[in-house]
Amino acid sequence: VNNTEKEAMLMRTILTFVDRLHFHPKEVNDEFSEELYKLYLERIDGSRRFLTEEDIAKLEPYRLLLDDEALSGTYNFFDLSLELLENGINKTQTYYREILATPFNFERKESIELDGDKRAWAKNDEELREYWRKYIKYEVLTRVTRKIEEQEEKGEEAEKRSTEDLEKEVREEVLEMMDEWYDRMSKLRRNDRLSYYLNSLTNLFDP
Repeated sequence: VNNTEKEAMLMRTILTFVDRLHFHPKEVNDEFSEELYKLYLERIDGSRRFLTEEDIAKLEPYRLLLDDEALSGTYNFFDLSLELLENGINKTQTYYREILATPFNFERKESIELDGDKRAWAKNDEELREYWRKYIKYEVLTRVTRKIEEQEEKGEEAEKRSTEDLEKEVREEVLEMMDEWYDRMSKLRRNDRLSYYLNSLTNLFDP
């Protein structure tokens, strides 16, 4: 049995199970589809760090079709979302590496919204890269500030280091942290990603 048939059988088994055994099963219809669509996107990119409005526009046609796909055991929406997410991860890795290669200007007054629920999807790649620039700058600034405070707390016993030295050190630390995070994401297999989708589906029935 190939993977396509296995995944189709898995979907049908899940739906049959919850329909027969759940105390109050949901009807798998357009309303169900829309709920699944929204929940799944929150699960894979609730922080709005990888996908753009252009990506979402490609997924939008499936908003009311996920019930049909579930009943037929097909995964066109999931396959497309996986492709777009992987593209987003690859390009944002390029972003943060480029951004961390040069010092930041902390004299420039800027702001950033970190809560994905309060921020819209970036309109395009250019806007997404700008978000990443601010996000990485925030990470570096937060850590530099902490190191400066630690120096001040130690007083005369502390090794006096310039902000420039601390900023360079922190950029290297953040680069290592980000690389480790992306390395973990790169090890996720299709089955791991599929579990996000199927868990989103079953969570519509029950926590």
